[in-house]
Amino acid sequence: MTRYEFLVASVENAGTDCLVWPYKTYGGKYARFRRNNANLTAHVVALEMTTPRPAGKVCSIKGDWVPGDELDAAHGPCHNRLCYNPRHLSWKTRAENIADKKRDGTHTAGESHHASTIPQWKVDGVLAEYKGKQKTGRKTESNTGPTQVELADKYGLSQTHVSRILNGQMRSAA
Repeated sequence: MTRYEFLVASVENAGTDCLVWPYKTYGGKYARFRRNNANLTAHVVALEMTTPRPAGKVCSIKGDWVPGDELDAAHGPCHNRLCYNPRHLSWKTRAENIADKKRDGTHTAGESHHASTIPQWKVDGVLAEYKGKQKTGRKTESNTGPTQVELADKYGLSQTHVSRILNGQMRSAA
């Protein structure tokens, strides 16, 4: 029995409990398999089998129209990345899916993100100490706070990292 056949058989007999993928997960994240030379994600395939992908929807957060091919198969009550029970899944916009993850504490951002290399205490320190330039009337004057280079030296970062933190490109304040 192929993994796809296994998925089809188990989805057809799905109850209310999680259906946990018993095969390799490729990085420990989501249940994945190959079919017809394509990489597929089990929870997306399971949801497409039972609830066809809509043409699109209006995002409940941003209020804009999102085409169906940009919708996520979002996990519901179980928040188990290895679960592919379609009863636990729904079609959501990326913003809605991220909002759910933040609400439920399963969103990996900042220091908990797998690619994070800078501890949160360094980000907080840079944001707290940098004063930048201040406008006084028509002039823009530097204040007496540390420069980006000084903060980079203090926290063992590059000036580019400090600049990205201050501009919100790397990590912003929570």
